[in-house]
Amino acid sequence: MQRNRSILLAMPPTRFRGMPRVTAAAVVVLTLLAILALAYVARGYSTPVGAASADQGDLAMYGRIVDHMRDGQDYYTAAHAELLHGAYGTRSVFNWRLPALPWLASLLPSLVWAEALLRLAAFGGLLLAFRLLDRTADRATAFLVIPALALNLVAAAAPGAAVFTDVAAGVLILVSASAYGLKLPGLGFIAAILALFIRELAAPYVVICIFFAWRERRPAELWAWLVGLVAFGGYFAWHYLMVQAQLGPGDIAYPQGWVQFGGLGFVLSTAAFNGLLLVEPLWASAILLPLCLLGLVAWRGRVAWRVGATVGAYLVLFTVVGKRFDDYWGALYTPLMMLGLPFVPAAARDLVMSLRDGRGVGAQPAPTVRAFP
Repeated sequence: MQRNRSILLAMPPTRFRGMPRVTAAAVVVLTLLAILALAYVARGYSTPVGAASADQGDLAMYGRIVDHMRDGQDYYTAAHAELLHGAYGTRSVFNWRLPALPWLASLLPSLVWAEALLRLAAFGGLLLAFRLLDRTADRATAFLVIPALALNLVAAAAPGAAVFTDVAAGVLILVSASAYGLKLPGLGFIAAILALFIRELAAPYVVICIFFAWRERRPAELWAWLVGLVAFGGYFAWHYLMVQAQLGPGDIAYPQGWVQFGGLGFVLSTAAFNGLLLVEPLWASAILLPLCLLGLVAWRGRVAWRVGATVGAYLVLFTVVGKRFDDYWGALYTPLMMLGLPFVPAAARDLVMSLRDGRGVGAQPAPTVRAFP
């Protein structure tokens, strides 16, 4: 017990250290209210059959599409047949996944190879995140990120996950954000642009990357983004034309658009698309989401702004955009969301100190945050 307390006290200070008592109390109250509000929403919100279902949904369908492509069919012919068979709305180009990931998977001898590559990327993302927290926080916080991310990244180890574009893009976003935090902008850019070419819903993260490249005055990266976005624009235009060439009298459109104003219910369901939490009751995510956000706010440093802005952007976007069965979109941001969890113990410590001492001045001297080399 004494050793655990010493480890907790030795963790670097968070943004809540030295906070006025009234402000600290407001943070605690807001966190508790958020948990209660989401728990209330969870009581009356039912999630549909997930896209990750083994026998139906996007995961199973795109596995079959890759099988057809190995047998010689082109992506759009195979995808059109499967979408019609599953009674999907095919009139909107956004109901057709970009072909990059299925094409790459079809080039490999079997799906097992693609699964191995995705698991390797997920493991690389975990190692980068560990190194990031070790360099910018401390070793104890870094070790806490291992179970936090393992809880999430188990989705990348699921059979067939290699054709799930949202999971693959989410792993790449984790790699990218961690690489940027470690001052590896080349790797950060490559992972981010790959995520965009795999899933267009990586666009909010890309916008944030461009903003930080401008804010931090990295002109070479801005030029790289310009070239990358032009290439993606041509790629998506070609994708649109190929989709249009497939459409015929039997194709249908969903009666409702993407703007659904799903609010907290849909946001909570996307947050629950989080590895092992998929098999847990929705109230578990109602507790976890506010705690992760608390940790992200507590996290000090430039990389915390990038991660926090990305998670916040997706949460705000999903209050407005997304149909009820699109909860799997959460795979895009939940890996980054889980980076906040290791900071919760230190955040709670500093909030307690601020509530007790008014200005957060405790008996223990505040440890110095290690400067990033």
